[in-house]
Amino acid sequence: MTKLFKNYAIQILLISITLTTYKCNTNKQESPILPQLKLQKTTPILVPEPSGLALSFDNNFIWCVSDDKSLIYKLDKNGKIVKTVSVSGEDLEGITVIDSNILAVILERSREVVVIDTLGNEINRGKINVSGKLNEGLEGICYDGYLRNFYFVNEKQPGLLIKTDSDFKEIFRKEIGLAKDYSEIFFAKEDSTLWILSDESEMIIQTNKEGNKIKEFGIDVVQPEGLIVDYKNKIVYVVSDKTEKLYEFKLP
Repeated sequence: MTKLFKNYAIQILLISITLTTYKCNTNKQESPILPQLKLQKTTPILVPEPSGLALSFDNNFIWCVSDDKSLIYKLDKNGKIVKTVSVSGEDLEGITVIDSNILAVILERSREVVVIDTLGNEINRGKINVSGKLNEGLEGICYDGYLRNFYFVNEKQPGLLIKTDSDFKEIFRKEIGLAKDYSEIFFAKEDSTLWILSDESEMIIQTNKEGNKIKEFGIDVVQPEGLIVDYKNKIVYVVSDKTEKLYEFKLP
């Protein structure tokens, strides 16, 4: 009986070691080490609690919104404020460029989209149907100028990718599980892909227009809130709400 018990105990130990090894290997597969984008430059900006970013229509300037002030800031690429535009509403979180004179911004808590010209005149306003906590709502907006569609990301609970037409009529919505949360979305017209930023995961994910992942990168930025992917100059811009700095990374 003693010999049988010892053999049985050894078998149990071997099984336990095998299961532990398998679990460790599985966890490693679920948490891969992401390639990190190479930081090239960091610039302090005089924008309180900066959030969404957008590249100007001529690619020469950067538009940025502040969720502390109801203002849009036009910056040169050295971070200097060139112009401000006032928006009627609170908690600005995202911005996109429609053409050389028209912008669209989102108001997180009211779930509204406001279309204005660069002088601050309101052109249109619509509402996106998203439930959940007021401060976990719409975080990012981008615009496909070819098909005249908007894309939005909802921060979390649930994390959503939403597509609408130019009048904010919903085309589709999809719950996405690419990261812990979502703080920005950018449309790259060069290859018609979406680039999605995560604050909590500190990562950038490139997807197709259906939200299916193509590739992803890690970034060493605290509380990243805004994103631009400049294909022409091979630069990725990220803005931090907490540090109030503009970060420039090299686009691989």
